[in-house]
Amino acid sequence: MKIKKFKIILSLFLIIGIAAGGVLGYYDARLEAAVNNKNGSTLTDVKVDDNLTFNKNVINILLVGSDHGAIKGDHGRSDSIMIATVNFKTKELKLTSLMRDMYVEIPGHGHNKLNAAYAFGGVELLYQTIAKNFGIKIDNYCVVDFSTFEKVINKVGGVEISLEEKEAKYLNTTNYISKKKYRNVKVGKQTLNGNQALGYARVRYVVSKKYGDGDFGRTGRQRAVLQAALNKVLQQSPTKIADIALDSLADVSTDMSAKYLKSLVLKVVQMGTTEIDQMRVPLEGTYKMGRAQSNMFVFFINFSANKAAMNYFLFDKGSEKDWAKEYGGISSVETFGYSGTSSSDSTSSSSLYSTSSTRSSYQQESYSTTSSSHTTYSTRSTTTRSTEERVTESTTSQPQTSAPRPTTAHHTTTAAATESTPSGDSVEEE
Repeated sequence: MKIKKFKIILSLFLIIGIAAGGVLGYYDARLEAAVNNKNGSTLTDVKVDDNLTFNKNVINILLVGSDHGAIKGDHGRSDSIMIATVNFKTKELKLTSLMRDMYVEIPGHGHNKLNAAYAFGGVELLYQTIAKNFGIKIDNYCVVDFSTFEKVINKVGGVEISLEEKEAKYLNTTNYISKKKYRNVKVGKQTLNGNQALGYARVRYVVSKKYGDGDFGRTGRQRAVLQAALNKVLQQSPTKIADIALDSLADVSTDMSAKYLKSLVLKVVQMGTTEIDQMRVPLEGTYKMGRAQSNMFVFFINFSANKAAMNYFLFDKGSEKDWAKEYGGISSVETFGYSGTSSSDSTSSSSLYSTSSTRSSYQQESYSTTSSSHTTYSTRSTTTRSTEERVTESTTSQPQTSAPRPTTAHHTTTAAATESTPSGDSVEEE
């Protein structure tokens, strides 16, 4: 059985590093040895538009979970794409999940799923794709091999998760929990070990009252595990946290030097922030589900609404606003000549994270190797500065652009829905 490695661990590694910062000074030699740049490149070397939204008080880190690591020439698929954001002015930590099925323009490759960019050209092309479609400047990256997920979760004593009845039944009757002896989860709040937590976070085909179904449900579960992991990490002794963090770095490829990483971690620790604000792209009310070339399943999205939301969420702060309505909602979704169907909850949204009604389930297809026509989207103005300079400074500023300001709710809510639950030991997650 092919075991899909758990995507949320890439975010957990970052959180562990944050929590460990106070004692990393005692582990300089281990840190130097552990930091690993398999690609040998940095995001500052990547050619992107000069007019990207930017704020000198904000650091954005591209987090990629791949089934083949970050070895040049063997990029594999990006199983997870997230942006971790540190805002030194507002003292906020943020995590943005980018749905891998979004239909976007990939520079030099036409239109395809977002996760195809990593397969075609690694982290460099993935960054170029995000920059081109959303106008976002990203400072650094981490690419993670997930093989140590279970070990890390087990070292912190597991994570506390509340399971719904259908989720518990599904996990106990399928092979999402790969070890049969652990297929004994129950309904309600409990502590899941690494193997159980991995299975829980991979589930897509069970409708959750809280998170929805499909990739929406899965990304919601991942965010729940991330927050639970942060809670457990913060309960550990400083020495244990540092040991876990340094052991984990062996599975991370990054363009951050040991010196820079330590400086960033220490700055974040000084912020004293323990909560993570979370966002999912596309927003509700801004996408249609459909089929593109090679009959692959995709999300066609309203780029204007989602660009505005990302620019605000990552770089600014303000009042709630219905960005789907502001930018035309599903009526402004670009389908590129293909047919797209809006789900019943995609008519409006007052929250970045609401998922409020039934969605039909779908089967994940691989990305297409067939290129499509190109469409160019506008980017926003920026001023380029050294990331390391911004980490070491304590100055404040407003964004260098007048980016629109979308809503920023802090959790996911959804209404109940129904879906059949497969049974047996044969589920294979793609």
